[in-house]
Amino acid sequence: MPSHSSVSQFFAIRAQWLVWLCALGGLTAPLSRALPTNHVPWLQWLVELAAHWQWFYATVGAVAMGLAAWMSRRRAWWLAVPVLVVAGSLVWQPATLPPAAEPGAASAKVLKVSTANLNLDTTDFTPLRQWLASANAPDVVVLQEFTERAQRALDDDAALAARYPHRLAVPQSDPFGLAILSRHPLADAQVLQPATDLDTLRLRATLLWNGLPVHVSALHPMPPISSAFAQARDKALEDEARHLAQAGGLGVMAGDLNTTPWARGLWGAEQAQMRRAGPAMPTWPNAWGWLSVLPLDHVLASQGWQLVEAHTGPDLGSDHRPIVVRLVAQ
Repeated sequence: MPSHSSVSQFFAIRAQWLVWLCALGGLTAPLSRALPTNHVPWLQWLVELAAHWQWFYATVGAVAMGLAAWMSRRRAWWLAVPVLVVAGSLVWQPATLPPAAEPGAASAKVLKVSTANLNLDTTDFTPLRQWLASANAPDVVVLQEFTERAQRALDDDAALAARYPHRLAVPQSDPFGLAILSRHPLADAQVLQPATDLDTLRLRATLLWNGLPVHVSALHPMPPISSAFAQARDKALEDEARHLAQAGGLGVMAGDLNTTPWARGLWGAEQAQMRRAGPAMPTWPNAWGWLSVLPLDHVLASQGWQLVEAHTGPDLGSDHRPIVVRLVAQ
């Protein structure tokens, strides 16, 4: 029968290896942004797939580090190296909007924006209707995987129709239908159909908010199931970010962007002067209604905004959690 010390040593060694593996996983984030996509795209794609899981590396690495330090029964100063690697990769993300103080009674100066992936297979939209009818409902919400069933569920609710009278909706039978629901008037609505088999639908509109035009882009690019789709996603994000920058004034881009802050896509949007509204909040896979790992859903905003608050929304019965942000114009 093995002794207690030999069992502890067995698990300590494996915990140490796990710490180093998580450190290697952490290094994929800066590496994915450094690799050129035009030379070896398949390598950049594989590295990026690994880079998305920084929350996992940080959590598993922290647990393994604690086990290694406790079971080894000696100083484990070397653990500082992989810990710094994982922590550095986790926090090194594209810039976020500057914070703003909670406004006073003039709440009309705050624009509440949300994005929610409804899931193509959803048939019960009661949670969605309850959320949009609540006091915490957003002023404008971007919906992905928007189907005919979802449209009928919203159209049949007279109270919601009165609450969100301004809509740009393109339901589809595939996962790429989109809708923008707004309490404020929408103008200059545009429906951009896919230009190639790698592209997906995009929506553009101008929100008339408190006398100010707010340019809104809604999109849901393909997930990175291949290097070609990953590159098409990144190009779509950069194109929309540049469109909003060229439009001038206030801009917002929202959707299930199928990327995380540690991959190349959001860094390209940052170069086009768009900023993330809030930290990297995991929204998928929404297991058991609360456990999520990857921050795939995002609201990006132009530099004319400041962030009052950002949080995940309620469980809508989808495999994604909504993102809700409150923005104030500078």
